[in-house]
Amino acid sequence: MEERPIEYCPHCGEDLIGEKIPFNLREHYSPPYFSRLKIGIYNRELDRITHWQCPIYEGTWERK
Repeated sequence: MEERPIEYCPHCGEDLIGEKIPFNLREHYSPPYFSRLKIGIYNRELDRITHWQCPIYEGTWERK
């Protein structure tokens, strides 16, 4: 059984990992097969995600 990763919003403390993705839908996702609730903020000039956003608090923080 896969261990559930732990990640919390640095602003509000909400759990950002979500539920385990059902086996029959995993072909559409990358490991570790847990839905992620945080939102990636993409920078076109840098061609990468530079910040994350909490969907509950709506605060942002830099990607490390």
